[in-house]
Amino acid sequence: MTAIAPPSAVSVLVAHGAMMRGAADGSVGRTDAPAQGTEGLYVADTRLLSRWILEINDSTFWDVGSVREPGRRNTALSPAARRNQTHDLFVFRTQELDAAGLTETLRIRNLGLETISARLVLRAGTDFADQFTVRTDGRVFDLSGAASSLDVLDDGSQAFHYTHTFRGRTYEAGVRLSASIPPVVRREPANRESDDGRFVGAVLSWELPVRPGETQALTISAVSTSAQAQQPVPAAVVRSGNGSTDDGLTALARQSLKDLDSLLMPCPVKPELIIPAAGLPWFLTLFGRDSLLTCMLTRKESPQLLGDVLRALAATQGTVDDPARVEQPGKIVHEVRISELAQLGAVPYGRYYGTVDSTPLFLMALGHVEDATLIKDMEQPARAAVGWILGDGGLRDTGFLRYTPDPAGLLHQGWKDSFDAVAGADGSQPEGAIALAEVQGYAWRGLRECARLAEEHWGDQAWADTLYGLADGLKTRFRDAFWMADRNFPALAVDGAGRQVEALASNAGHLLWAGILDPADARAVATRLLQDDFFTGWGIRTLAEGQHYYHPMSYHNGSVWPHDTMLAAEGMAAYGLTDQARTVAEAIRDAAAHFGNTLPELFGGFSRTDFPVPVRYHHAGSPQAWAAAAGLTAGRLS
Repeated sequence: MTAIAPPSAVSVLVAHGAMMRGAADGSVGRTDAPAQGTEGLYVADTRLLSRWILEINDSTFWDVGSVREPGRRNTALSPAARRNQTHDLFVFRTQELDAAGLTETLRIRNLGLETISARLVLRAGTDFADQFTVRTDGRVFDLSGAASSLDVLDDGSQAFHYTHTFRGRTYEAGVRLSASIPPVVRREPANRESDDGRFVGAVLSWELPVRPGETQALTISAVSTSAQAQQPVPAAVVRSGNGSTDDGLTALARQSLKDLDSLLMPCPVKPELIIPAAGLPWFLTLFGRDSLLTCMLTRKESPQLLGDVLRALAATQGTVDDPARVEQPGKIVHEVRISELAQLGAVPYGRYYGTVDSTPLFLMALGHVEDATLIKDMEQPARAAVGWILGDGGLRDTGFLRYTPDPAGLLHQGWKDSFDAVAGADGSQPEGAIALAEVQGYAWRGLRECARLAEEHWGDQAWADTLYGLADGLKTRFRDAFWMADRNFPALAVDGAGRQVEALASNAGHLLWAGILDPADARAVATRLLQDDFFTGWGIRTLAEGQHYYHPMSYHNGSVWPHDTMLAAEGMAAYGLTDQARTVAEAIRDAAAHFGNTLPELFGGFSRTDFPVPVRYHHAGSPQAWAAAAGLTAGRLS
């Protein structure tokens, strides 16, 4: 049995869809080996750098001061020394990311009284790893047709190149290193034992004389030569949405806005559109569900984001029947990838449609649009989305919007997409096509929003009347099929045989947010979610204690997800249950304070009586777009 080491502390820099994971001083990997695990500079889900080690005069550096902002890190570096040893050279390092890669500026200062020759060495290298090959999810891919190379160009820059041929397709990637002062370059021989043969490296060196009190500057860039997303993201586009500033904002709101800013990126398929990536580390791309929920939760702070997300999702809306990608006409995409394995077809996620909720959420989001031009442009995508809900989505034939599990992709296709996320309180498994509770709420609300737009903007009263009728029928059927009278609470799902999946799950809170419940049922749900088996004092558990699959450190069966909790809180407030909403919002604000006000994707489901601070979930992504959005929502409900 192979032991898995606990994740070590990793410093992360992110902006414009690029991500750099490494040490706090800005380095990646080690001097004697490429990056271990997930470290590296990633652009478009490809690791462009797996080694980036800076040395001066044969010494490594100590990080003696660092400050970060979205996409930029400033670090003060002192050469490693003994307690009573003084080095006269000091380095100020600035690293900045954009959509194509990394720009690094070094300012080398002589603090002494004599001229010093600063011998600067940068050990750089790459393996061009696809992010799916470094994630710790156990998948193995055939990389036998892959090869890396290095060319030193006439201008002194270095061009790393990668090709991978797989099943008749060829993928190419490249990264070019260039410096304001040309370096001396030495190729590094491959170490076949430690890097599977794909790593290629170089040692760059400079001799820089620095006079007393002088500062020498050196700029180095590592830029993708095949980046498909080069559009710059406007500065602080989130905060500029409603003209607000940081004045008067809470620490949680300020940090949430910064986290959202850092996740803005050019859309992978339409770079002129700026979208919020779902989150770090492995979701820096367009996700239908995540992007839509983020935009709806931040509609007051960043109303302009919604338009680009809707246009991006309309541009990737399903047009054909493709079972391998679960694509169907009118269906809204789950995720879009442009990386190596996606383009080669080794994973189905280039455009993957294995989601049952993105399409009704798309219609819900249209209800928040105020721009008349955008509303007009969205009429045909909305009609196609409704067509999918009624047809392939199953509403017309089965009475509910449902999905069939996809063993080749995502088994479950709601927001809780773990293999064990949909099961009864006793662990029993559903059979056949599955209708999730919250998805029916989204569909009801989406149909009503679309009906209103047809009535007020698209000049089609007949269609509006049809949609209102469909929504009314769904609401009635939902109450009859999902409500568990003995528990006064809705079931998690109904399976293909019409049986209730009778788990007590946080999905019910989304029904409050969608508004499908009658007032008495809404109060019952809100009251139940605040009982001790659900409510930890830090948030709402995804699954109540005492059920078969409950585990406080599971991904979806007992942990706390901030966005999930705050959707319930927003729903409580919408039903006039303001005290309950404030209780939940206060819990999330308290939890956020223990995470430096950057709410993670999820955290453990232990209560305040179990432990005095919220417990981290090892592999939780941070920042995450909908978690940051939850932070803003918590502030509004104070």
